[in-house]
Amino acid sequence: MGEAEGDRSAFISRVGTFFLLLGALLVILFIASDISRMDPGRIVNATQTYIVQGVQALQTRDTGAALAKQASLPTPTLALPTSSSGNPLSYLPFFCLGAIILGFGAFMKRKFAPPPAPSKRFDAIRKMQQKNREAKAKKEAEKKEKSAPKK
Repeated sequence: MGEAEGDRSAFISRVGTFFLLLGALLVILFIASDISRMDPGRIVNATQTYIVQGVQALQTRDTGAALAKQASLPTPTLALPTSSSGNPLSYLPFFCLGAIILGFGAFMKRKFAPPPAPSKRFDAIRKMQQKNREAKAKKEAEKKEKSAPKK
């Protein structure tokens, strides 16, 4: 059962890593979209796409007006494309969802990650300390043996 619990913890830890990456990507997407929304050309709606669409709308209106005049129909009105940046809070869910997923992933990674392998850095010092403890315990045992009266 211990083996299955270890496999389950390792799997949950990997899922936590996935959530960490997903949350980080959502936060990065929020930051990138927020930066792109602050583009000075986009604020005044002077992007190339907007200008091209406006010119096409004018040409369509003029062509439609000429055709409508011939058929004695009402002339079409101009419909310019709307700005896609819209509401400044439109990208906020990316940040909120990313922060929640980051927190959940960090919790899963921290709670279920297997313990790290012991470092070999101070292995020699640990061995020396262990030998000293064993020698001290041996001396204590010998002392107790000598001081204990024999019957």
